Amino acid sequence: MAFAGLLLGMVAGLITASIGYIALDLSILVCLLIYSFVGALSTLSVTLFAHLLHNRSSEWESNSSHETAVG
Repeated sequence: MAFAGLLLGMVAGLITASIGYIALDLSILVCLLIYSFVGALSTLSVTLFAHLLHNRSSEWESNSSHETAVG
């Protein structure tokens, strides 16, 4: 989960910083700040989302007290 968040955060930060440098003509220091901010935000949000999905799926699997349609 954390590894996927790290990779997606790096890619999102790189794309955003590249757009800022090439298209918006921002300075290198501003692009590095954008890269850090967007990368960290993407990493945290992907990791949190994956953690929440993992918790939900384990709740569904461990709920054996409910009757199913089959039995």
